[in-house]
Amino acid sequence: MDKRARVLAALRGEAVDRVPISFWGHHYVAENSAQGLAQETLRWAAEFDWDYLKPQSRAQAFAEMWGLRYTPSQARGEKYVTTHVPLERASELAHLRPADPTSGALGEQIEALRQIRRALGPEVPITWTVFSPLMVASFLVPGGANQLVDAARSDEAPVHAGLEAITETLRGYVRACLATGADGVFYATNLATAGLLTLEECARFQRPYDLRVLDAAGSASFNVMHVCGAHAWFDACADYPVAAFSWAAGEGTPSLAEGYRRTGKATMGGLPKDLASLATAEIGARVRSARAGLEGRWLLLAAACSIDIDTPADRLLAARDAARA
Repeated sequence: MDKRARVLAALRGEAVDRVPISFWGHHYVAENSAQGLAQETLRWAAEFDWDYLKPQSRAQAFAEMWGLRYTPSQARGEKYVTTHVPLERASELAHLRPADPTSGALGEQIEALRQIRRALGPEVPITWTVFSPLMVASFLVPGGANQLVDAARSDEAPVHAGLEAITETLRGYVRACLATGADGVFYATNLATAGLLTLEECARFQRPYDLRVLDAAGSASFNVMHVCGAHAWFDACADYPVAAFSWAAGEGTPSLAEGYRRTGKATMGGLPKDLASLATAEIGARVRSARAGLEGRWLLLAAACSIDIDTPADRLLAARDAARA
């Protein structure tokens, strides 16, 4: 099977010649430009021959559309430093207006995607990162997610108004990414956890906006829902219209097999993000366990989340080679 056929078959639960695999991580220097992100993505693709790609756009890019500023990192494994947060209070979310998703920082991400797709051709499937509106909003206030959630509980109208503006922007961004060569979106949230929101609050502040953004992805073949963090509210999005689910299995969340039973969709994961802490033999055992748990179907191997960009190559190769064994 070629890479596209292999990935699409895995997403449909069909037999594959081998389970597809990929990893991704933040290179905090490279991701500061379209060319840097494209070149780093292509370097990893060439070095490890991944079956699919999830290029790692810089996390702050979405909030930059409403004025977030930062000092770029000078070290590949060292996070950027935020120098300006656009809003002082969450009530100011009411003043947000939709942004042009093909300009500024998001336009830069689209250009990176264009370069990656042009270099790769059509064979390698690409799922492109998009944050949920609620997650984007948390970057816009100085107190982050905690301040945002507290404000939503006390006066939700301004929060809803801001989420409307962010949602419209992201819908346009999703359409532009698909038109530029993405096969779907890797749709992420890190707020749908028991430590931040209740299930009822997920239904009120997360779900309606998530579904509208995902609707813009339409019938794209490689839409993935990433529920980030321990004790995530997995069931709050188990019926989302995506082809696969990604989460940290076992951290107060379902196992891979249980996730499949709850969703009927493919699972993306099976490996921890701290691969560097494991011996190569143990990585191979984890791959075999994940594959056996789903009988080799409905599975795309990956880490539970972004990995350290300085993860030794022998750990990544051990995972890849075990997937091919």
